[in-house]
Amino acid sequence: MSKSEPVLGALFFIPFAFGPLFLSLFLAFISPSSWCQIILTIGSILYAGWFFTVFLDAFYWHPDAQSPIALLFIGIYSLPVMIPIWIVSLVIRHRNKIISEQDASSNH
Repeated sequence: MSKSEPVLGALFFIPFAFGPLFLSLFLAFISPSSWCQIILTIGSILYAGWFFTVFLDAFYWHPDAQSPIALLFIGIYSLPVMIPIWIVSLVIRHRNKIISEQDASSNH
């Protein structure tokens, strides 16, 4: 990847490789609930571990001419784990939003 000409060719892989991580970090940023942030942080750590394992395997442990293609699939293969994490986080966020609205209306 570092030898790609032009270097912009290597940037093509960023949305595929880091998309799930960026989405988790965005959801953690907009979620006021500490439980949501904890769940999304754990998901981000799991994704980072998955990413580094695949990256090391593709580029250092078993290098191949086709290794950069693995970066296209890192994000896709993580979706069976990341999607439930996102759903749980959004459900908790929605539940906390409803509870806070009920508390605000009962105080008036």
